Amino acid sequence: MSRLQSPIPLVVIVGPTASGKSSLALRLAESLGAEIVACDAMQVRAGLPLLTAKPTPHELARIPHHLIGAFGADEPATAARYAEQADDVIAAIHARGKRVILCGGTGLYLRALCEGLVATPKADPEIRVRLRAQAETEGIAALHAQLAEIDEASAARISKADYVRIERALEVYELTGKTMTDWHRENQAERAQGPRYQTIRIGLDPGPETLRERIAVRTQSWLQDGLCEEVASHHAQHGPMQFPPLGYQQVLRHLYGTGSDHLDQASMLREICQKTAQYARRQRIWFRSEPGIAWYEDGVQVDSTHIDAGSISIPPSEEVPYVM
Repeated sequence: MSRLQSPIPLVVIVGPTASGKSSLALRLAESLGAEIVACDAMQVRAGLPLLTAKPTPHELARIPHHLIGAFGADEPATAARYAEQADDVIAAIHARGKRVILCGGTGLYLRALCEGLVATPKADPEIRVRLRAQAETEGIAALHAQLAEIDEASAARISKADYVRIERALEVYELTGKTMTDWHRENQAERAQGPRYQTIRIGLDPGPETLRERIAVRTQSWLQDGLCEEVASHHAQHGPMQFPPLGYQQVLRHLYGTGSDHLDQASMLREICQKTAQYARRQRIWFRSEPGIAWYEDGVQVDSTHIDAGSISIPPSEEVPYVM
């Protein structure tokens, strides 16, 4: 992927789940005459519109949205593949003379699209099968110790419980003879050439307590709108999911679990809210470490007069109410 795909900056709206990103993106898109591109690992997968908080049919009719459901439910939706598809969509939107609003909560997608990723080799199924067998017999800690022997810097960055990143680091070393630290070092020279896209970044974060309240309200509304029926229908048609979204397993346990595996409705809702709040916390940590984001605690009032070619000026967020 080449550098600086377009001189027109993308307007980026990020933040944890339930922070009001979609509502703001819609209002801003209408004001700017823009189109919205999803930047969310759950929304880009097909199916389960309630559980993945996809835009409603009414919202889709208001403003063109792109990459919603672009990947199959069990199709790999890596950051690299996302960036490739987003490049094509963004180019087409610009060709129509429209602005682009990138909206979502997946920080790795945003980084891949706007800054690029380390160009490491593709996964090797045989190596992964062997590493997983080793992890099952010796434990993940043994693989982490193995990584520390060949790449001390990566091992220091990666948690001893983070099997996915441990596996990838060992896999890359076996395939190339270079450590992930070496790959990152070499990639820094390319990134020094500049970003792939210029961006104007808006972050919404009302705080953990408010987020927990909104997550609870949203989850209860999903239940009333047919969440269990949605999951039951998807499970009947497709069977077990390889990449289930948050809450999917809890609904299945409520519908089909037996004995200690069964969740009554109250327990199901509680677990979904807890896991979603944990996910929101991880999102908050990621985005708070990202540079160049103008942060607001709540829904903000934005129109085209606040955005020019490369800067943004938004009134204080407390002046307007949050819109779910």
